Amino acid sequence: MKKHLQFIAALFILSVPSAFSQNKHINPGDSLFGFNEQQARDIAPLKGITTEEMDVYMAISKREFIISKYNLVSKPNPEIYDYSTKTASAVCVNEDFEEGSLTSPVPGTINVTTAGGINGWNASSGTNSGSNGSCQLTGCCAGAPNAVQVIAPGPAGAIDPIIGATYPIHSVFGNGLNTAATALNGFNCYGDWFAKINNQTGGAGLNRLTKQINVTAANVIFNFAYIAVVQGAHCCCDNGGVSIKFRDCLGNLLASASQFSISPSAGVGCTPTGVCSSPSTITVVSAPTAGWFYNKWVNSSIDLSLWMGSCIRVEVTGIDCPYSGHGGYAYFDAQCAATVVNSIHSLGNKANFNLYPNPTSGNFNVDISSALNNGEIELRNVLGQIVYKQQVKQGNNQINTQNLAKGIYTYSVLQDKELVNTGKLVIE
Repeated sequence: MKKHLQFIAALFILSVPSAFSQNKHINPGDSLFGFNEQQARDIAPLKGITTEEMDVYMAISKREFIISKYNLVSKPNPEIYDYSTKTASAVCVNEDFEEGSLTSPVPGTINVTTAGGINGWNASSGTNSGSNGSCQLTGCCAGAPNAVQVIAPGPAGAIDPIIGATYPIHSVFGNGLNTAATALNGFNCYGDWFAKINNQTGGAGLNRLTKQINVTAANVIFNFAYIAVVQGAHCCCDNGGVSIKFRDCLGNLLASASQFSISPSAGVGCTPTGVCSSPSTITVVSAPTAGWFYNKWVNSSIDLSLWMGSCIRVEVTGIDCPYSGHGGYAYFDAQCAATVVNSIHSLGNKANFNLYPNPTSGNFNVDISSALNNGEIELRNVLGQIVYKQQVKQGNNQINTQNLAKGIYTYSVLQDKELVNTGKLVIE
């Protein structure tokens, strides 16, 4: 169960003397000397701190002042990588959550209460504590899940309590075309089941789903879709939000993979102000419920060909603000593929797309027979760095890469920033 505000404030009071005793001897009479409490209270509303959150905000501010003043060094809570119950799969097991139909009827909801409650996934929870906690996530995630669900809403879709009936939520990946969802979202939607991670109740809670995959030719493309529903707004790293990260199985972020962070814009008293989300193309809009924001399903893909034969880890985290007053949660769906699926225009077919010659001495052609909106081609080196980018369109596109070094590159063709074709290019 998510922590209540009073519990977190009490936890601070109990934890500070312990931290002092482990690091330095401090005279309690002067530990907060120099802390300008009135200034902290005056700044708080500019950071979006509500009256209900003020006690926790002040406790965190005092703790961080003392840590800075006395140069206290405490070991951060590590992120937990539990390999004991889940091992990397050579294929993507239940990445689209459709196995829910094996145990539950449609429509139906499965409340996940154990780490292995979703086959192929690991579920967990934690506590978001301290300013910048929403970016650092140092309190995530060692506990059993307490706000994770797998949902099959049926033909009418799920009515989210914050978003309301104007945007019912359907599955994006699975078996069988969902015509109602396709018409609503503007791209092909399939299946019955998707996951909900965290919920609308504040309390500085975190919930996470993770999956480990051994990358093969059969699962080199990881397709995923997400909705963030977030109450706000504080400063960027104090906002609730949704985080989607891709790591190797040692815990290191994949250098060339997009890392997603979705939250409302920062308040006027924050540094920096403005959009907190990455990538910047994600648009959050005001929900019918005052003070809340959300985005409609974003359908994305990541090319894992650079990690062929390696183990990678997918992490999706729903994040409350650290001050207990604001919630944040995610809807998530996924599918592994050898080629990209669910694109508005599929360019995987030779009749629609052709790149030649390959290998090339530097110049090559890309023939595209289908219409392509805002088309681009990107080349990445073996480190995953973008070394070449050019706009492409329907018809013949001549690409000149004579200035690139000999080697193997990954090419990606994008439409409106979404991946529609990928492969290897050899320059010799």
